[in-house]
Amino acid sequence: SMQVRGHALVWHEQNPDWLFRDANGNPMTPTPANKVLLLQRLDTHIRAVMTHFGNSVQSWDVVNEVIDQSQPDGFRRSMWFQICGTDYIDKAFQVAREVSPTAKLYINDFETTDQRKRVFLLSLVQNLKSRGIPVDGVGHQMHSNIESPTADAIIATINAFSAIPGIDNQITELDVS
Repeated sequence: SMQVRGHALVWHEQNPDWLFRDANGNPMTPTPANKVLLLQRLDTHIRAVMTHFGNSVQSWDVVNEVIDQSQPDGFRRSMWFQICGTDYIDKAFQVAREVSPTAKLYINDFETTDQRKRVFLLSLVQNLKSRGIPVDGVGHQMHSNIESPTADAIIATINAFSAIPGIDNQITELDVS
C-alpha cells in the first residue's frame, strides 16, 4: 500500500481570514478569550482533517515552520504565536495524538541545517519531549544547492536530532540546484 504523509495541520501561511478574527469579527489581539477561541478552532480543524483521512495517513507534519532564528527566542511571530504563545504547538500535537494514536507526528521546518535555527529547534523538540508532548520526529525540508548546506551541516543536523530518544528524522522536501 502507498504511504501517505499529511502536510501540514498548522502553518502560518494559507489560513482563511476569519481564522484570526475574534467572536465579533474583528482582527484578533492577544487576549485570554481570543487564545481560548483560537485553540478551539485549532482543535476543531485538526479533528476534522485527521478524521476525514482516517488511518490512510501514516504520518503528519503537525506544525510547520514555527522557528525564526532572527528572533531572540527563536519563535516565528505568526498569528498563532501572537495569540497563543507556544501553547498552540502543544495543543496541535496533543489533539493529533488523540485523534490518531498510531500516526507518526512531526514538527517540520526548512533550513534546519542553519546552526542558530537548529539550536532553537533542538531546544523546542527536547522541551516538548520532556513535557510528554507526543512528537515522534522532525521533518527537514532540504532546499539545497551546490554550496549550501554542506554535507557536514546535514550530518550534524541529523545526528543532533537523532540523539533525542524517540525522535525520527525524515527529509520531507528535497530539491538540489
